[in-house]
Amino acid sequence: MTPRRVLVGPTEVAGIVHGLVSGLTRLGHRAEAVLESEHPFGYGSQAGGPRLLRWWSRSGTQARRLPWRRPLAKGLAAAAHLALAWPVLLWALWRFDAFVFTYGRSLTNTRFELWLLRVLRRPVVVFFVGSDARPPYINGALPGEPAARLARDSRRTKRRVRRFERGGAVCVNAPATAQFHEAPVVNWFVVGFPRDAVDDAPEGAAAGPGPTAPGKPLRAVHSPSNPRVKGTAQIQAVVAALRARGVAIELATLSGLDNAQVLAALRGCDLVLDQLYADTPMAGLATEAAQLGKPALVGGYFAAGMPGALQGAAVPPSCFVRPQDFESALEALAHDPGRLSALGAEARHFVQTHWACTAVAARVLRLLQGERPAGWCFDPHGVRYLEGCGLPAEAARERVRRLLAHGGPAALQLGDKPALEAAFVAWAKEAR
Repeated sequence: MTPRRVLVGPTEVAGIVHGLVSGLTRLGHRAEAVLESEHPFGYGSQAGGPRLLRWWSRSGTQARRLPWRRPLAKGLAAAAHLALAWPVLLWALWRFDAFVFTYGRSLTNTRFELWLLRVLRRPVVVFFVGSDARPPYINGALPGEPAARLARDSRRTKRRVRRFERGGAVCVNAPATAQFHEAPVVNWFVVGFPRDAVDDAPEGAAAGPGPTAPGKPLRAVHSPSNPRVKGTAQIQAVVAALRARGVAIELATLSGLDNAQVLAALRGCDLVLDQLYADTPMAGLATEAAQLGKPALVGGYFAAGMPGALQGAAVPPSCFVRPQDFESALEALAHDPGRLSALGAEARHFVQTHWACTAVAARVLRLLQGERPAGWCFDPHGVRYLEGCGLPAEAARERVRRLLAHGGPAALQLGDKPALEAAFVAWAKEAR
């Protein structure tokens, strides 16, 4: 049966929630964003809906923003948010006949909720988008932690993934972050990132590829949400080294800006330098660059094994290279405006077609209807990616060493995948 009323939420990540709502609405379905808090970079908030939803979102925003040095206020906000989640669930059960959850979260984050949705025949699709599923010991978004905390966080992440799998949800994830899955996973690259091309550029800054004029430096933009994770210092050092060798390049590093301000800056650039240690060729910033027809250079260890891991899925068109090749790739792009223009045009076309909001929403509807087309799923037992995201390989390897010294191979939470577990153990033993 085709669902007509779809809840999308509760966590906005890089515009995915609002992209899905837009696509589903244009396909003739009643879709609503139900968000547990405001997005820190202005992607959207729970501005409409009943007062209950606004209270729930407001308490979630307060719980996230209040510093830990105010434990009482933070705890009260978190308690209010949790208490309000249950009436929000009851309201949602009355209003919607299908659910799309994001960032590995649901309305109450409980097994009971997923059991109830299954009993009531409400289909569920969950999008995992990175840190919600990635093993903490290879997740640079988490600072260097004691081994005991790494072990605890790994158990929690594994339980989160298992909760959705055993609750009957259709799990969408990327091959590089699917180490903790046990059941077949819908390939994130098949479903896509719901974003449409932007056609409302202000006068004098039209969207589209814009190679530099002769004699003018390449204008590059880097906009890190977390400079340590994105490799900002290393990227700045690469640009400085190229400038010292006479390569004409200017770098604008943006920080503390909301999404609208970042998009405005992207319109005036020639190239986006996304990050150095990514496990995907086109994350949020690179996708926003593609909306404007701007090419992106992305570094990441996953670049080496990506073609095989994607199993024929469409490869997002960025310049995706290993971290050690980032400098040479940037130098080559700086000397090849024709390639910059072609790459930007290809990226924009990809967003307009394969990742258009309606195209992604149509695939999600097929999943909600119980369809699993051939080639959409992959077996997580075949995952062999080790290096993770947001940190150099040696830093990730050192984390794995500490975790193994603390709890042995069982601490990796990969007992169902002996080959992957053995690969991590062997990788940790490699010489420094």
